[in-house]
Amino acid sequence: MNFNLTEQQEAFRKQVRRFAEKEIAPLVDIMDKNNTFPQEIRPKLAAMHMYGIPWEPKYGGAGSDHVSLTLALEELARVIAPLSMHVQCQHTVGDRFVKLGTAEQKQEILAPICAGKKVGCFCFTEPDTGSNPKMIKTTAVEQGDSYVLNGTKRFVTNGRFADVALIFAKLEGDISILIVETDREGFSRGPKMDKLGLRGTELCDLIMDNVRIPKKNLLGGKGGKFDALKDAMTLGKLCLSAHCVGLMKAALEEAIKYSMHRMHFDEPIFDLQAIHWLLAEMASRLEASRWLTYRAAFLKDQGVSTIKDMAITKLFTTQTAVDVCRWGMQVHGAYGISKEYKIERIFRDAKMYELLEGTSEIQRELIAKRLPR
Repeated sequence: MNFNLTEQQEAFRKQVRRFAEKEIAPLVDIMDKNNTFPQEIRPKLAAMHMYGIPWEPKYGGAGSDHVSLTLALEELARVIAPLSMHVQCQHTVGDRFVKLGTAEQKQEILAPICAGKKVGCFCFTEPDTGSNPKMIKTTAVEQGDSYVLNGTKRFVTNGRFADVALIFAKLEGDISILIVETDREGFSRGPKMDKLGLRGTELCDLIMDNVRIPKKNLLGGKGGKFDALKDAMTLGKLCLSAHCVGLMKAALEEAIKYSMHRMHFDEPIFDLQAIHWLLAEMASRLEASRWLTYRAAFLKDQGVSTIKDMAITKLFTTQTAVDVCRWGMQVHGAYGISKEYKIERIFRDAKMYELLEGTSEIQRELIAKRLPR
């Protein structure tokens, strides 16, 4: 087993870290305090190939791998997690086009996404269901040379400004994926959600009221797309785990920095045994989460079936992130609840990950059902 990153992967990580510290760090207040996505960063992200790291260069991708995607998301989340979430969403959408799209669909939509000229969003969750495909109420009905869509999608990342949406809908009784341009008649967006953490991702509902799209906008043919959803979720779980690694890294850095400067009887609290224990726990849990996530990315690159592995990775890293960030807040004492310190935002963001892409309870079910008997 080789636990070393390649020279190319390590160089890419350093490049993304420099970029994040220079270009992304100044955007933290815009995203967290104003709950607004800074559109001006999109061309810079595209120039760094942040929107298509594993995809083919002929569509504007970097032609790299999922380990590199994991490294990039980790470094972005270390600075501000919702920006990493925005980038992840583009990869979740792009992954469906790579695996299911026609050459024309890839050229018309995947290439502009990689170039930062279009924003995509992924739409499965609805007001009455989050994990059960049988409860989807959004429908697509064939009418002549078109499909007509009706329904509502909830918790859509990038929803307020997306140009194209991948809509999971029931077509002839089975789940299909349809490509819906958001400027079509009958398509509307709900208000931006004001939420605890990951602010600036501009979550909202997307509402379709007799939205008519051409039949060429069907992605991957009729029906059978629950497996496509599960496959997309394996990528989503990997990406969320990478975010959590970045958050834990940021929490540890902030805890060390604070403890080195906070004085107690003429000595920094860093010298106290109680602080040593908290920092040691944070460092050990971070390291375990990092290597579990890198392993999951490696398996993804090998084409291994990874539903159980990704569920294990997400369950462990998301729960651990909450613990690690909580300990980081504990090091700060009462100052940990002040918005003047980064740890307050980091902790709020960390909690969100136990609830996204399937709650921790859902991950436990996925794991248990795949255990050997």
